[in-house]
Amino acid sequence: MDSELAWGPGQRVQSVVLSVRREGAAGPLRDVRTTVLGADGERRPLPLLVGVNAGIDLQTPVWIEALGCGGPNGCTAATAVVAQRAVVRFTRGETQEVSLLLASACVGVRCAREQRCAVDSGRCEAATRAQEMVRPFSGSDAATVAVIDAREDVQVIADQPVATDAPMRGDSGIDMDVPADRIEPMDHGVVLDAPMDAAPRDGGPADVVAPDTGPMDSGSGDGGPHPPCPAGLRLIPAGMFLMGEPGSDDAPAQPVHGVRLTAFCMDETEVTVSAYAECVRLGACTSPGTGTFCNWMIPGREQHPVNCIDWNQARSYCQSRGSELPTEAQWEYAARGTDGRAYPWGNDAPSSQPCWIGGGQTRTSTCATRSFSSGVSPFGLFDMAGNVFEWTLDWMAPYTGDVSSSVMNPVGPAGGTSRVLRGGPWNTASAIIIRSTHRDSITPTYRSGDTGFRCAHAP
Repeated sequence: MDSELAWGPGQRVQSVVLSVRREGAAGPLRDVRTTVLGADGERRPLPLLVGVNAGIDLQTPVWIEALGCGGPNGCTAATAVVAQRAVVRFTRGETQEVSLLLASACVGVRCAREQRCAVDSGRCEAATRAQEMVRPFSGSDAATVAVIDAREDVQVIADQPVATDAPMRGDSGIDMDVPADRIEPMDHGVVLDAPMDAAPRDGGPADVVAPDTGPMDSGSGDGGPHPPCPAGLRLIPAGMFLMGEPGSDDAPAQPVHGVRLTAFCMDETEVTVSAYAECVRLGACTSPGTGTFCNWMIPGREQHPVNCIDWNQARSYCQSRGSELPTEAQWEYAARGTDGRAYPWGNDAPSSQPCWIGGGQTRTSTCATRSFSSGVSPFGLFDMAGNVFEWTLDWMAPYTGDVSSSVMNPVGPAGGTSRVLRGGPWNTASAIIIRSTHRDSITPTYRSGDTGFRCAHAP
């Protein structure tokens, strides 16, 4: 999706609304998302690229509408500055794209919902004419960070879009050969219910959907609420995201690949000294280390993350609660959500958002949990960047796959020599190390003042 009109804050087009329906203009709604345009902060630049999972039944067309809005909060077809539509079918087994141009000639033109605006003449014509413009995907360098399932129904709550401010760049069709799951809306986005069985990271393709969600307390894709997560945990809704780092400065985080996850709960904070001490008191956990920078038995650090703890101790604690260490995929999804952000808080360079020694900060230890509210993840989790590295369940292994092939609930290999650490520690000044995509690893017996953990739990 692109625009001939000036776009961004104060410009002719300040936001865009993208809608996708199956079967045509009167067909069931699949997704609605509003993106605020701009070149800084949480705004997104044009062109936009959005993946559309066309599905197996390629005889059924996909209806796509792009609205250019004169304000930052979206618009309707009746109030849009300019609109463009397409009704297209994609080819099975191929990744294709169709361009939606918000053309100067189409400003103020009100075509019927089954029609598009011819960009050269500004006249209305059948939206199916866009089929002539479907072509093989050009391989844009921009990350594809929103993927819409064009087969499953989505409802809009009140007048709010299902997803907002998703960073997108164009419109590509991606055909993936897996049954769809039911999608239901929640107050902050879309929740996708899916089978619970895990698959290895090198598994086959899966159908994908990229909800854009905020912090939630409960919800499911089966039409009813999940039981509440245990106290102190947040529900992370099911969905799809693109895992990994597209840049070239962090090789272990490449290649970017699609991952699909069922819903799970995750600790809002890293496990604290106080919480771990209770496990030790009950005899279910063993004591952490007490060396330099360790928080164990240090007065005043009861609400700091427990550190100087190895992988087995961390896992034993989680299992004592009926939980587990998060997989690498669960951890990254919980840290960054679906919009491809670099850090839990967005894409702004880290400064005062995390507990670290960069950004002009000085410190000699970890920070109390919940101290950095400006750095929370899209799902409301604290310290997903900085404070302590966090143990994950997985053995370290190279990534496989790409943006068009996703796998359900990936787990690492069955064996290895080092376990993956995520999140970065308090004693780093490296903006790369605290990225949500960054991967580190170390032997499972490692204990240090820079390493702690949090737990994941089935909802």
